[in-house]
Amino acid sequence: MRTLRLLLEIAKAGGHMAPVKFTAQQLARLTGSPQSTVARWLAVLEREGLVKRKPGQRGQQLRLTSKGLAALRSIHTELEAVFNKRPRTIEFVGEVVSGLGEGGYYLRQPMYLDQFKRQLGFTPYPGTLNVRLNGSSLEVREFLEQLPGKVIKGFTTPERTFGDVRCFPARIGKIEAALVLPARSSHKEVVELIAREKLRDVLHLKDGDRVKLEVMV
Repeated sequence: MRTLRLLLEIAKAGGHMAPVKFTAQQLARLTGSPQSTVARWLAVLEREGLVKRKPGQRGQQLRLTSKGLAALRSIHTELEAVFNKRPRTIEFVGEVVSGLGEGGYYLRQPMYLDQFKRQLGFTPYPGTLNVRLNGSSLEVREFLEQLPGKVIKGFTTPERTFGDVRCFPARIGKIEAALVLPARSSHKEVVELIAREKLRDVLHLKDGDRVKLEVMV
């Protein structure tokens, strides 16, 4: 791992394009290792054909070889695959709970309603299905918070200000729906679903029923 850090520091200094000068003290400081250890690493990298070096009176000139640069590119590609990989769907499990009726109030606002039509392709029923998440689903919710989703822009009326809402296409049972995340919500353990139909009625749900949601991301 430390030899990789050494390769990276040489590249950051421009050593992937031209020789760059380093003193033993500089390399020790950059890697957080003793000078003797850094000298040993450099010898290994040179022996493996990853680095070329030319000793001088006040340091040494270092340059990555094509093999050394290829090694860094390979690691970069693998890291991109790890951090950019996202599942197509994620699952939530929870139980149906009653809300305060706020969802219906928001969904009756024309400026929200028009945007939901455009973003989701359907006119939502003026009410939400509230689901309290169980166990590991709370951690999945944190993952969802990091994703952009489809943004429903907030707006201001003479009476009040309405915040942004993000939504994600979803499915509950065989019903197409959308999971909505109001920007100002403080109830992280509860998620809200909207759909064309009143979900409680069409799925015959009552408080306490266990449900599984599939969210497309």
